[in-house]
Amino acid sequence: MPAKPNPALGLVLGIIVGYAGIVGGSYAGTRLALARQVRFESLFEHGLQWLVLLVVIAVVVGLLMAIRTIGAGVMVGAGGLATVAGLAVMLVPIRSAYDVIKLFQIPGTRTIAYMLTDGSALFFGVVLLIGGIGRWASDAKAARALRGESGGYTPAFAAQPQQWGGYPGQQQQPQPHPQAYPGQPQQAQQPGQQGQQPGQHQDRQQPGAYPGQQPPGNTFPGQQPPR
Repeated sequence: MPAKPNPALGLVLGIIVGYAGIVGGSYAGTRLALARQVRFESLFEHGLQWLVLLVVIAVVVGLLMAIRTIGAGVMVGAGGLATVAGLAVMLVPIRSAYDVIKLFQIPGTRTIAYMLTDGSALFFGVVLLIGGIGRWASDAKAARALRGESGGYTPAFAAQPQQWGGYPGQQQQPQPHPQAYPGQPQQAQQPGQQGQQPGQHQDRQQPGAYPGQQPPGNTFPGQQPPR
């Protein structure tokens, strides 16, 4: 049985890894840009560690999103944080925007959150947010369906006795007596015979006989049968 989704835990982890991704990714990306675009240095000699750091951050965030139980929450948390931060930097006044950027800056460094200033955080945040919401809804639907299949007794789907050869609303025909022989016709039970036990025989009057008259073949000791 698959594990139960826990998107709430993923939401908390998504906010944490989203913040770490923006901070670490902005720092590593800024150092790579300075080494490659400003100083024209070789990354294998002066920027390989920042390239590795950027790839490691992306791999960690991607692996957390790939986990089935918390992936939807991680996507919503990281995408929501990046979307809100990116919109704040783009829409609020410049002085307030600088204060928002400083929240994503590594203390003691002069490197700003480059991903917030160029709009990349806003772009990827919206993508992750929409994908995470869709995945959250899909996981919730699958969990409800799983609980419905393995849940309690459902009266609507209770097994009903099948009427062989009958139509809707047709009364079921009485089943033959278990002691009846194949091909033997079943006799309808009279109201007075409801208490009769199986194996008991009732006296039946022969056709054409009078009360007290002996049936043919029944004679007393010493009496000759009629000729």
